[in-house]
Amino acid sequence: MGRITKILIAPGLYWVAIPEADLYIQCGCVEDSIKHLIRCGLITPLEKQGISWETGPNTILLSDIMLQGGHFSNLAEFPVLQMLYRQGMGIPGHPNNTGRKPLLIGNSRQIQAQLEYIYRGNYGLISMDELLEAGLSREEAELVWNLKMEFAYGKIKRTDQLLDSIILRDQEVEIRDNIYIRRDDINQFTISYMGEMVSVDLNIPVYKRYPAPYPLGFHDIKREYFGVVHSGQGDGWDINRPCMASIIVYQGKIYLVDAGPNIAYCLIALGIGINEIEGIFHTHCHDDHFAG
Repeated sequence: MGRITKILIAPGLYWVAIPEADLYIQCGCVEDSIKHLIRCGLITPLEKQGISWETGPNTILLSDIMLQGGHFSNLAEFPVLQMLYRQGMGIPGHPNNTGRKPLLIGNSRQIQAQLEYIYRGNYGLISMDELLEAGLSREEAELVWNLKMEFAYGKIKRTDQLLDSIILRDQEVEIRDNIYIRRDDINQFTISYMGEMVSVDLNIPVYKRYPAPYPLGFHDIKREYFGVVHSGQGDGWDINRPCMASIIVYQGKIYLVDAGPNIAYCLIALGIGINEIEGIFHTHCHDDHFAG
């Protein structure tokens, strides 16, 4: 058996593992990528010293291209949150917090975009001033800020304090421990280690699309004067259901409350065309509410 394992999970999503170097690379960050990895058994629960956590990737290779086929190619927030919190890499005192940080690899533009997006996704509003500007009273802002500090372990950290990154240009670069990566062309990469190498192509053929990790039946919703349809009641980790979202029907017109991953697939299952959408009520910018 070779030192490197490569698995095609879905178009635009690969798993590359080098166990003896403890490097597990999620190549591509398509929508609902974590759910695909769970379904394939690449994220599994573990327990040690009475503490439960999950396995999973510790490195992410980003696409060179932000959009493919009308869908976001780089949605690294939930994979990073899975590493930091569900794997325990970012939890103080956790057995899996060894000082090694999750690693992003990609071109400078995509790296910077993901760092900024993950920063806001992780913390939201980052100061008392921002909370007050959002319309909270001083008392409400202090309550929210104290709660935020509990979840942030007492400090708002810069993203580069939580994550490491490698900017990939035209030359081959070392990831670590004699593992190298190079870009061969747009979205085409070669990963090598101890004389072995694998190729990864994150391009999506024009006749394919990012697949949903769950099956949906077909339904015909009523176009009522006023009605609410729950189009999803899961979250970013639920492999059997779309992320929580709703559809408001008002005077026969369609309005979305959030647009999560695979929203087009969900709408097709409900007999709704994209051209029928009158508007979107967007609650917040997490992958599971924003990706669509």
